[in-house]
Amino acid sequence: MAADTIWWAPGRTSQTHLQTISIPVFKNTSSQPEIHRELTSAILQSFISDGRLKVVKKEDADLVMNGTLSYYNKRAVSFNSQDLVADFIIEIEVKLEVFDQVKNKIFLKEELKNQWDYKSNSDIGDTETERLKALDQAYIDLGNRLVSLIIDQF
Repeated sequence: MAADTIWWAPGRTSQTHLQTISIPVFKNTSSQPEIHRELTSAILQSFISDGRLKVVKKEDADLVMNGTLSYYNKRAVSFNSQDLVADFIIEIEVKLEVFDQVKNKIFLKEELKNQWDYKSNSDIGDTETERLKALDQAYIDLGNRLVSLIIDQF
């Protein structure tokens, strides 16, 4: 292998002491109850799918990600000819602290914002379904960003 060759193997990082991560259920201080559980689940799935850090229990983890869903907002952004809402945007903000339990220090501290839009229609049930889909997409996007953010620190 040439000296300038970069290689990567699943489950390995360039910081050899960092192989595992624990992600407890995020806290929720936002105005929207119970949505933090789905957020945590999406973030966990992002790390599991990526595979470079194994998700384990807190006591077995090299890194522990503690997060708080600190902000949720739904706002109308466009209206139709009858002055009814045509499009909404959902905004979320997460405060995050990742602690390195091996070196006993903060590895990363960030505030991340994300937003996703969705269409409204005359059926309230359909509009709520679209809101939930938009939230799911925002969670997935945030989870993937977190994986990149943490792995890029290596």
